[in-house]
Amino acid sequence: MKRRTVKGIVAALCLTLLVPAAAAVIPGAEMVVSATEKPDQEEDGKETEEQQTGKDKNTDTNGADGGSGNTGNTGNTGTNTQPEKTDQELLEEARERAMDTLKDYQRLIDPDGKETTRLNDIITKAMNQINAMSTSEGVENYITKARGDMDRIMNPPADDDDDEDEPDPVVTPDHLLMVGGSWVTPVADAGEAVSIVLPVVNMGKTMVTDAVVTPALSTDTSSWPFEITSSNYSQTITDLPGTDTGMSDMDRRRELTWNLKTRSDVGNGYQKLSFNVIYRDSAGNSQSTTLDTYIQLKGTAGVGADGKASVPRVIVTGFETNPEVVHAGESFVLTLHLKNTSTATSVNNMIFEIVAAVEGKDEDTTYAAFLPTAGSSTIFVDRMEKNGTKDIQIELEAKSDLTQKPYAVDVNMSYEDEHVNEYTSKSSVSIPVRQAARVDASEPEVMPSSIEVGSESNIMFNIYNMGKTKLYNVQVKTDSEYLSGGDAFIGNLDSGATGSVDIYVTGQSATMDDGTVKLLISYEDETGESTVIEKEISLFVTESMMEEFPADDSMMGGDMMGEEPSGGKTGTYAAVIIGVILLAVILGIVICMKRKKKKEQMRLEEDLMDLDDDHESKL
Repeated sequence: MKRRTVKGIVAALCLTLLVPAAAAVIPGAEMVVSATEKPDQEEDGKETEEQQTGKDKNTDTNGADGGSGNTGNTGNTGTNTQPEKTDQELLEEARERAMDTLKDYQRLIDPDGKETTRLNDIITKAMNQINAMSTSEGVENYITKARGDMDRIMNPPADDDDDEDEPDPVVTPDHLLMVGGSWVTPVADAGEAVSIVLPVVNMGKTMVTDAVVTPALSTDTSSWPFEITSSNYSQTITDLPGTDTGMSDMDRRRELTWNLKTRSDVGNGYQKLSFNVIYRDSAGNSQSTTLDTYIQLKGTAGVGADGKASVPRVIVTGFETNPEVVHAGESFVLTLHLKNTSTATSVNNMIFEIVAAVEGKDEDTTYAAFLPTAGSSTIFVDRMEKNGTKDIQIELEAKSDLTQKPYAVDVNMSYEDEHVNEYTSKSSVSIPVRQAARVDASEPEVMPSSIEVGSESNIMFNIYNMGKTKLYNVQVKTDSEYLSGGDAFIGNLDSGATGSVDIYVTGQSATMDDGTVKLLISYEDETGESTVIEKEISLFVTESMMEEFPADDSMMGGDMMGEEPSGGKTGTYAAVIIGVILLAVILGIVICMKRKKKKEQMRLEEDLMDLDDDHESKL
């Protein structure tokens, strides 16, 4: 029902538009139409046959045109002295009428709420395109197109009412607009003029008309790196033939040129430029697409194509310590080698904070592995040039109870560039710490301390690992030219462990000196470095008494060989008693020495236990 009503309204509108035309040929009608004005019948934007041939539509057969009675003139009556309007004036008038025309037409067709929204969208889009057009004919044509779009909304095809839930079929257009040719990428220098050429070619089958190409303007240099000096950068391509014409790619190509000025604050690099294109296909339907091209920007050093400056990076390239080997409990000087990697900007007001890893425990308080001797861990540097280097130093002290391993030291950095932009960064180094080995030994026991050549002596003592590192390959050797033997392998000793040494030496020759014998104790630390310590004992070697005083029967009288001396039995008893007494004395001495050794060992073990307790309490 509504469709019939709309059709009636459209018919009435057409009649209304025909009334002025009829008045032009009715005798006595006082209406004069100049040659520069568009008759209402020509709303479709096309010239009439009379205008094309130069005939005058304003001629009155009864002489109502002023009595001249002239026929076949070019369209101006004898009484019309109004000057012709310029193309720009006609364009402005057409733009001013466009909105009113479309709004009036919207009121005429009387849409409902849903249709009103769609019609408003059409009008808004139409005005955007009309404002970008360069001819009044193009404006009139687009008004006709917009009214047709509005009619299709108010009077959709009959099959639109059927199966409303079904999706619209996908229509593949028979046209394809693209940037044509292998165009050389233009170079845009900061602050300089440059010409941007966009070659557009129709790769589709059918003709494309009224293509309006508009660059995507922006105040952001990352999107539009040129100064905006005009309100309208749109250009129009009247027609682009398709492949069905048989024309070559060059014949189906149109080149558009924009003369622009590059902004002074652009960066460096390649940048994409986008152009929005709206055109009509062979069926008269409006289509749109986007074409992209590229330019090369040459601007401020250290600034990217997006206009953002590169971030200056300050890094730690290396470090040194003095002394070279850092021992726990000792101080050292740390030297850091720095570099500004930026070739575009210097850095200023640099602050470096040295932060060592937290390691160890002092009662209930944790502490850093390295502490500054001066009390401050912050270093200030006023400036570092582009691609420049700097060395900074700080004196640190390694805590005494650190285990032997590398410790991380963080370098927190903050600085500014030439534009007072603030930056922060972080780097780190790893400093190995050595823990000195501490080895002690008990006083050796030598039993006996004087031997004859060929006799043995027993040497016993303990080795104690008093340090915080493990000892490897612990062994003992005897250094004396008068003795043989006396080598022992103890193996590995953990921190706080004890190794027992029990060796035997044999006299090789009589000592010719004071009887001092060296015991060599060797071991390796965790790095494989070998260390030797010495212990001294006193051990004499004498000649054999049996060889010095050999038994000789000739010294006794032969007459006494078979006789028992008087009192012989008593002498034998005396000798036995003396031997027993001597044996008892020797045993007593040995027992006393054993007890003394045991007491000393127990004392040392108690000292070790106390040391371990102190160590654990500190941890």
